[in-house]
Amino acid sequence: MTRQEQDDVQPTLQEYDMDKELMIEENIRRLGEISAVYNPITGEGSTSVKRRWIDIDGFPITHMNLPEQMCSTTQVEQLAEMGAGGYLRNVKGLEDSNSNIIRLWLEFCLIRIRHDFEYWARTMTTIADKGKGRDCAFTLNRPQRIYLGAMEKLRMENRPIDIILLKARQWGGSTLTQLYMLWIQLVHRRNWNSVICGDIEKQSSIVAGMLAKVISRYPSWATGGNRLTTTPYQGAQKTRVISWSNSRYSLGSAQKPDSLRSEDISMAHLTEVGLWKATAGRKPEDLVQSIFGSIASGPYTMKVIESTAKGVGNFFHRTWTDASELRNNFTPVFIPWFIIDLYSKHISQADYGSFIESMDEYEYHLFELGATLEAIAWYRDKRRELPDEWRLFSEFPSTPGEAFQSTGRRVFKISYVNEMRKNCVPPAFIGDIVTGKDKASGKEECHFIPAATCEKSGECLLWVWLMPEKEHNIRDRYIVTVDVGGTGSKADYSCIVVADRAAMIDGGVPEIAACWHGHIEHDRLAWKAVEIAKAYNNALLVIESNTLETEGTEGNNFEYILNEIAGKYTNLYCRTSQIEIKQGRPRRWGFHTNSSTKPMVINFLNKALRDGLYIERCLQTTHELDLYEFKENGKEMGAVEGNHDDRVMATAILVWVCYNHPLPTHIAVDKNNCRRTRIISEASI
Repeated sequence: MTRQEQDDVQPTLQEYDMDKELMIEENIRRLGEISAVYNPITGEGSTSVKRRWIDIDGFPITHMNLPEQMCSTTQVEQLAEMGAGGYLRNVKGLEDSNSNIIRLWLEFCLIRIRHDFEYWARTMTTIADKGKGRDCAFTLNRPQRIYLGAMEKLRMENRPIDIILLKARQWGGSTLTQLYMLWIQLVHRRNWNSVICGDIEKQSSIVAGMLAKVISRYPSWATGGNRLTTTPYQGAQKTRVISWSNSRYSLGSAQKPDSLRSEDISMAHLTEVGLWKATAGRKPEDLVQSIFGSIASGPYTMKVIESTAKGVGNFFHRTWTDASELRNNFTPVFIPWFIIDLYSKHISQADYGSFIESMDEYEYHLFELGATLEAIAWYRDKRRELPDEWRLFSEFPSTPGEAFQSTGRRVFKISYVNEMRKNCVPPAFIGDIVTGKDKASGKEECHFIPAATCEKSGECLLWVWLMPEKEHNIRDRYIVTVDVGGTGSKADYSCIVVADRAAMIDGGVPEIAACWHGHIEHDRLAWKAVEIAKAYNNALLVIESNTLETEGTEGNNFEYILNEIAGKYTNLYCRTSQIEIKQGRPRRWGFHTNSSTKPMVINFLNKALRDGLYIERCLQTTHELDLYEFKENGKEMGAVEGNHDDRVMATAILVWVCYNHPLPTHIAVDKNNCRRTRIISEASI
């Protein structure tokens, strides 16, 4: 349902199993949580770590909500039991004078800043108050406290603080990351070096200015009377050494990474990674690996990747997906727009009832996610400003799935793609196929070899989810399709996809069995496809032929290659009908994609997604489905600019052929041990 359709059809409360009075009661409770007192100096409202209220008589602040870990230290236990004066007399052997109590208080504060980041941030740091032209102490807002909780959990468990942060805008996630790293450098560790890398140098220079301000105004009593300064490291202005702690921080950008010093690094903050672009000879993951590879993971080490979402299929999206599915060591943290207090519009309680009655389906969904009615009212106004749903989702995501929206002209509905994505799993085998003669029989056979023994890059390897069945007891079981791309590094990729149709015999659906993806010369691509088709029981091989047939000499050469293959491989797809062949017309090999057949296979794939007519296993294919759009003229279709659709086209042709080629059949063995085809039908059952 489109957003306009949602606006036109107003649901009733009963449709969403919500009671108006209960919603109002819940909303008031949520507002109470938002407006609750937050005082990081006393600890009231601090939630990033477990805390306990204690009283220490004689201190400037006697009633404090302190981290439990701090409360369990001997000194704090004694202070709570004896009070400041008793502790001075009984433990320190000093008189309980005002000057001694102040010194004891400062000693207590030094203990507290080790355990309580929120207190340290509020009392030790000075930052620019954004948009107000003044400086202020750093007091964490609601989303920052949620993010801090994730980092503190890892720190207190003595685990590496590895975070991938997916965020909405305007809440200070980068600021918190940077100050948390500085806290570790000033309070917990010495000689503990960090790297800060943005997309462009301007982002890094903003960070540099913030750090310089915090360091220059850091209280000297917390560093043994030493005033903190920074100096260039070995003459490099973008790498600076913090005095007293002897820790360095290096600033750089993805566009100019050479300034980064990656040796002896303990922490790295990579910001707006979704914007990082691949360049000649360097991909974002290469730079990330070069930085992270210098970090020996352990307690107090940090690796933070953060960004607003910028499409799917890129490095940031892949890393987020892997973290969400526990395939890497990063802890995923998502900050939705509705917990950012800035995004709210006042509604009087007297108007709650009428507002709830005016809510549409999606607005009820937002309430279920945790948004207040006030936040939903703000969002309703924003929807009018940004009528493109995909752009609204991208700028103000409510869920991670919304954040990664990339286009407003999707061909395949996101709900269809998400349902298909549930079946995606990592391949069971990654490697290659080689053809050679069997020593015993002397026949040519195809062999799978694992990636460890392949001299190839990862993108040019075969991914296998289902190995071919050795027993050839089903006819027409496998189908292989090929989408032909270019050979240059910037050209479209070529893609070979295999489907296993065994389940169709009993009314099931085909399943993706294998996929090859990469850049390769066209003659080698064609013969690679033959090898794969042979390995899968001499599968029907369907090669998309028009890509090169329409390119002059190169196309004619490719047509020659197809004719050569047809002479050696007997199960090649031919689009010339039997009637035309009998009339003397030459056989035309391959599937020709044109203005008629392309919409045909794409529309069939859309139906297959909707009705679950096949099982997708390749996660990368679903990313391409997310990026496949109608172009501005409303007629043409293809990938969002800068992306590829080779997997989509290979899969679309594959699924269409699966349902338009004769169904697979069992090959039975008669009494004379001869194989024969047995058609399975309702009559035979």
